[in-house]
Amino acid sequence: MTSADTAYLDASAALKLVMREPETPALRRDLTRWRKMASSALLRVEVVRAVRRAGLPGFLGEARRQLADIYLIGLDNDVLERAAVLDPTSVRSLDAIHLAAALSLGPALGAVLTYDERMSAAARDLGLPVRSPR
Repeated sequence: MTSADTAYLDASAALKLVMREPETPALRRDLTRWRKMASSALLRVEVVRAVRRAGLPGFLGEARRQLADIYLIGLDNDVLERAAVLDPTSVRSLDAIHLAAALSLGPALGAVLTYDERMSAAARDLGLPVRSPR
């Protein structure tokens, strides 16, 4: 991956691509500026479970189509160890995994796309650029 050409999506952003929400058009426009989309492999579980929990089985196909367009970063020992020792310690475990996966992109990371306030704050604390297109 080349310099700052990748948008990292957490579940709060990815779900807006699957189930239309007020922010969906702005998010889709923002994604056109990035060459690639990436996320943790954890995203597959989060998105499919959220669609199922919402009782929207008709959206499962769309969820899988959207996931196919996102490079999923494996949960290897390096990512998991980085997540385990990530500061601040108040960061929730799943957010820590997402942040560690985003950090693993190195200079290819252009921004973390999230609509979650705690995730935004944690990413900013780590010096990562954050976007929440509206």
